[in-house]
Amino acid sequence: MKGKLLKSKSKNSTVVLFAKEYKDCLLSAKHGLERESVRISEKVFLSQEPHPKALGSSLTHPLIKTDFAEAQIEYATNIHKTIPDALTELTELHAFTAKILEKEFLWPFSMPPALPSENKIEVGQYGTSKEGRKKTIYRNGLGHRYGKKMQTISGVHYNISFDSCMLSVVSEKRFQKPLSKETKSQIYFDTIRNFYRISPTLLYLFGSSSVTDVTFFDTKFKNKNFQKLDSKTLNAPYSTTLRLSNVGYTSKVQGKFPISVNSLQEYASDMCHVVSKTYSPYKQFNTKPTNQLNDYILQLENEYYSLVRPKQVPKGDERVVDALMDRGVEYLEIRLLDLDPFSAIGVEETRLYFLHMVLLYCMLNESPKSDLLEMQQWRKNQESTTWFGRKPDTKVYLFGKEIYLRDMVYQLFVELQPIADLLDENDANGPFSRALEAQWEKWDDPSLLGATMSELDLTINKASFREFGLALARSHKEELLKVNLSTNRIKYYEDLSEQSFYEQKKMETLEGSHLKKNQKPIQINPLKLCSEV
Repeated sequence: MKGKLLKSKSKNSTVVLFAKEYKDCLLSAKHGLERESVRISEKVFLSQEPHPKALGSSLTHPLIKTDFAEAQIEYATNIHKTIPDALTELTELHAFTAKILEKEFLWPFSMPPALPSENKIEVGQYGTSKEGRKKTIYRNGLGHRYGKKMQTISGVHYNISFDSCMLSVVSEKRFQKPLSKETKSQIYFDTIRNFYRISPTLLYLFGSSSVTDVTFFDTKFKNKNFQKLDSKTLNAPYSTTLRLSNVGYTSKVQGKFPISVNSLQEYASDMCHVVSKTYSPYKQFNTKPTNQLNDYILQLENEYYSLVRPKQVPKGDERVVDALMDRGVEYLEIRLLDLDPFSAIGVEETRLYFLHMVLLYCMLNESPKSDLLEMQQWRKNQESTTWFGRKPDTKVYLFGKEIYLRDMVYQLFVELQPIADLLDENDANGPFSRALEAQWEKWDDPSLLGATMSELDLTINKASFREFGLALARSHKEELLKVNLSTNRIKYYEDLSEQSFYEQKKMETLEGSHLKKNQKPIQINPLKLCSEV
């Protein structure tokens, strides 16, 4: 292809900030990780056991929770100044869990293991408090709307907050204004739009879910993109990530109501519509008050499926969008990473350094506003890449023009190279340079792509998805059991678990919700903003 992916023509271009004098600011950021994984039995079926008590309360534990299903563990690290520190904590959480899961394992793939029928997949259970019951009812709603099996798909989320020293310089250069919650939020939304524009490259490089178990679909399911590898294993041979395809975390209903990412105000206005307007087909689930929180297009803001989310930490029962409007965007949640099945913790260092570098690239390059047509093309790009990303002639859209996906990947690498050189001070062994080199190798040799490596292993080992997944799960558990957790660290995690039960019981006692007569119907606070837009 000719020319750069993201062009910077403005006289106020912030691309000039990729300079030695700003290196420390570019490197300075806060990092957090979330990893989801379902527990499995030795028979490779989704566990039917409740969340292990030794892991604490899934409602109030600050680091170990459950995602959709009761058998779906979700880790959420603290915020760290470096990527290695975030990975260290994530490893400790896994090691602590490995010691507790006696006869169970963590499934290593994004696509789930052998699944029972929908009615035997238990959603997360969080006790009798208002917040606990709200969480369970919300998950019931997700199950009714999208199917419980789809909700058992797992992934990794990478949270990043840029340092104020970087954001301040960008604000002065781009807007000729000192940093404020308004300019800070706009910088993050500018970054989000560029992230969507180059997202096909990331789906291609990090997609690791082209194989799934036959129990993921009902017996009548047919799709010409799948082939049977054996009686229990389905494979989409050109797919990169089924997790983010139209059989995974996407929604046709949500696709009818695009959410603008041009600004916080537009984002909030569109979000107001979808969390306050009834969607008629969802009325059918209103037969019981525990079936869903409401019959709106989205029950809550977090129901919206996206590759990246603008985030602010809510206070108490504050709504997500109200928190954003009140205090602005605090960080970005990157949601497109499949689990790396070959990593015991689901993610490895190089892809996080690569993502950090990509996000700096997206932040400092010019980011025109997007219209409905471009947003529609982003969705087409996601569909094309998730199903056909490994097909050499696959094309995607960039600013309305079709280009080959492999050309986009190549050009991104070319444009990232000087950034890696700057951040690592031309040290080829630096973390950003090694991260870029690892991705270059995938472009040179597509057999190194995560999806392809999984398929090759299945073929070489003559194993089904279930058999290979269990072998990896056993290997990962053995590795984690060897992690040297000090007595003090074990005590720290045990104390967190114990304290979390205390916090849950305290919450339930104060409400009196441990008595059924005091369990009042769940009322969701309306968005304050919705009365203003």
